[in-house]
Amino acid sequence: MTVNVLTNTTVSATEQFVTKLLSKELSKDLKYHNLQHTIAVRDAGVAIAQALNLPEEEVEIIELACLFHDTGFTETYNGHESVSQRIAKQFLQEQKYPTNKLQQVLQCINVTTHTAYPTNLMEQVIKDADYVNLSSANYLESIEALRHEWSHYLNQDYNDEAWMRLNYDFLKVHQYFTPVARQLLEPQKIINLKELKKIVKKGKREKKQPEGEGGEEEMSVAISESKSASMMFKTSLRNHLDLSNLADNKANIMLSVNALIITVAIPTVSSYAQNVPFVIYPMAVLIASCLISMIFATLATRPIKMTGMTDPSVIKSGESNLFFFGNFYSMTFPEYQKGMQQVMSDEKDLDGAIMRDLFFLGRSLGKKYTQLRVCYNIFMVGVVVTVVVYGVCYAIFN
Repeated sequence: MTVNVLTNTTVSATEQFVTKLLSKELSKDLKYHNLQHTIAVRDAGVAIAQALNLPEEEVEIIELACLFHDTGFTETYNGHESVSQRIAKQFLQEQKYPTNKLQQVLQCINVTTHTAYPTNLMEQVIKDADYVNLSSANYLESIEALRHEWSHYLNQDYNDEAWMRLNYDFLKVHQYFTPVARQLLEPQKIINLKELKKIVKKGKREKKQPEGEGGEEEMSVAISESKSASMMFKTSLRNHLDLSNLADNKANIMLSVNALIITVAIPTVSSYAQNVPFVIYPMAVLIASCLISMIFATLATRPIKMTGMTDPSVIKSGESNLFFFGNFYSMTFPEYQKGMQQVMSDEKDLDGAIMRDLFFLGRSLGKKYTQLRVCYNIFMVGVVVTVVVYGVCYAIFN
């Protein structure tokens, strides 16, 4: 990335201050959140902002926020963002930095919190820049440094397999917000994701599988990792969709035919009733059978009731499928994104979503074809009975 770092007095003074602070005050155990990381985030933030053609004033705010965003690590690990804001506010006030711009710097620092969601373009830029390590050629080294920090400061120890799986799941669902970041950073991130996938798969192959009662190895293969299973599910899903379209076409045919028959039958009965009274009986049977057939044809094509909302607890329990639009169309994008990340972060949840999608589509299809069968049976019986009644009436009354 080509970076043209601003050289105004405030930015220059800030860079000197942050460099001195992080060089002297950071613990040696902060192997990831160090000065090199801060400079990399600053360079990425400025590059993205300039590529987006943001005003120079906004580029300055982003650069200052990037420089200050991890200074809180000099005092604490958890909740360092609030400390970073305090340090930034104190220093920039001493520099007589405008209050309105200072508030924007503090907001940009706050959005680097893991759970924070950016609300404007500047916040999106710094959020993307803070994850520049995902697109680093030294990505594997950087996550090893992060593992050391988590072990030292958070007492979270992971073996190699669990750590690689954790980072693979995160990298798989992560998305950059700005189009420029996707263009500049995504290619290397995809390379890193493929490398992680190889490591995770290799770890699975090397791990011993438990033996069953007969001494044979039992192995549970994820759908997403088995080409045969993926192909089978894709084929089944496509066949289900084709059968659903076929059922809708059949229902539409029955609706059209029965509507046409009713349209012709009612005027016919009205005109012949006085001269040939017995025609009322067969025509009544025909009209009744057509109406009932239309009801079942309509039921077969009627959309199901949808709420468009899915409770987060339901997503966590694996009882909802966010791949179906009826479960999310009333949700906000942040709610939907959070739910999808939760589903895609776990291989079992993802496989469960795939199976639920196929299962409920198949169940809906079964109900649709059952109603269609009733519709066709009623129409067939109705036509036969109409002809028989007409013949009987004709023989009796003539």
